[in-house]
Amino acid sequence: MLEQLLALDLYHLALVFARMSGAFIALPGFGANYVPVRVRVFIALGVSMAMLPLVVDILPPLPATAGGLVRLLVLEITVGAFIGLIAQALLAALHFAGAAIGFTSGLANAMVFDPITESQGAIVTGFLNLVATVTIFVTGTHILMLQAVGESFTLFPSGAPLPVGDMADYLARVLGQSFLIGLRLASPFIVFSLVFQTSMGVTARLMPQMNVFFVALPAQILLALALLMLVLPAIILWAMNHFENGLRAFIAGG
Repeated sequence: MLEQLLALDLYHLALVFARMSGAFIALPGFGANYVPVRVRVFIALGVSMAMLPLVVDILPPLPATAGGLVRLLVLEITVGAFIGLIAQALLAALHFAGAAIGFTSGLANAMVFDPITESQGAIVTGFLNLVATVTIFVTGTHILMLQAVGESFTLFPSGAPLPVGDMADYLARVLGQSFLIGLRLASPFIVFSLVFQTSMGVTARLMPQMNVFFVALPAQILLALALLMLVLPAIILWAMNHFENGLRAFIAGG
């Protein structure tokens, strides 16, 4: 009897851990490449053990075959990865904003190594992503991400067929909203670029002998950096509000 109970508890823990580990692959901060794999595994295991008593009543019984068990684990990992992708899609608003800011400020070609993606990226985009990641953990928003994983056991019951079409549609809608929010976050720089480029065009017509490009580019970068210093708190605040509202909407069922 004791062996059966232990096997059942390990099975339930494996289901929760599978979904949690799938989420930790892509969740902002937790899934960053600079976080060691062992650290991610230990955190996922600890959170799974804490979450197990809350969801154990809605977990399916132990399958009779090994194939059924493997199927359940694959489904759990898929659901967890989907939640991580939703979080990344919500945070993509800052990526869109950073790309637009870099293009309009003359810093699009200023590349830097992004520790989050382990790839080269625009310096403005990397800076905004890094500030957002720090803000997520400082404000405790990472708890909301873990809560979303826990609530997903109600939204996506273990063992039930995945609504692939609905999942793809929801992810597309989240990306569309993030793109719109990203353009709104970058709107001061878009307006600044239009005004600045128009002014330089008029100056070039009035003073053809002046090298407008030589004068305009340093001024554009300097003014854009000053504008970024002014609007950075508002950008991060709006982005975090979009991120938190998106997670709460997911928890509420979309």
